[in-house]
Amino acid sequence: MKKLFLLYFILFGSLSTAFTQGLDVKVSGKGPKIIFIPGLSSSGEVWDETVAELSKNFECHVLTLPGFGTNPAIEMPAGFLATMEGLITDYIHKQTEKVTLIGHSLGGFLSLRLSRSLPDKINRTIIVDSFPFYSAAFNPAATEENMAAMATQMKELMMAQSAEQYRAQQEASMPMMTTNKEKLPIAVEWSMESDRETTGQALYELMTSDYRDDLPEINTPILVLGAWYSGKAYGLTEESAKKTFETQYQLAENVQIEMAPTAHHFIMWDNPEWFMEKVTAFIK
Repeated sequence: MKKLFLLYFILFGSLSTAFTQGLDVKVSGKGPKIIFIPGLSSSGEVWDETVAELSKNFECHVLTLPGFGTNPAIEMPAGFLATMEGLITDYIHKQTEKVTLIGHSLGGFLSLRLSRSLPDKINRTIIVDSFPFYSAAFNPAATEENMAAMATQMKELMMAQSAEQYRAQQEASMPMMTTNKEKLPIAVEWSMESDRETTGQALYELMTSDYRDDLPEINTPILVLGAWYSGKAYGLTEESAKKTFETQYQLAENVQIEMAPTAHHFIMWDNPEWFMEKVTAFIK
């Protein structure tokens, strides 16, 4: 039996799981390395379908951040973003060659920061529906300072809700995040399983962190995949949404922006064929 397992490992690669200083990491496939970073309250399982395809030609490292899904929370004396950037930086430094980053939402924001701080370790970066300043995408007058009160209020409201109230809120808001009926309850459960203090702190820091002026320091090629369709009923158009992305990323030196045709926030779930087409073309 051991010989059969060894033969399988040699021929087809492996699927391994490890906990690296709070990061839950699953590795599969062989080839150039891709590191996947999920979004707020999401498990690394959000990338399952993507990894099933890409692991045929790439070595896929799928992270679940501490405090999200079933991965236990950790102490974050430096704050959420700095702590996560530090953990992922340490993990990237352990790799012997350059990596590609694919980050969704909050994971996309972290990918931007990592692309700036690790220019010699990252080949290219794919940002899935994320901005360098989240708050300004919805309020052009937003600043880090004037968003602090609202971000604090949202965090406090989140912490004050009962489990029943929090679940009801997640179930009501998740259809704006994805049109995939099979995935909706899974995303809700990830939110319920996640440590709410971690989620609240992450949301607060995301709302009050403006990374736009740091974009000129990023030399890594960036592909941004944007979503707009969930706002169609409220007057949003593909053109107006793309303009917002272009404005946010205007200081980036090497960026390509593509808008998903009918996806909500979870583009890889809602427009999977389009998503895979854009990703594979960029990383070839």
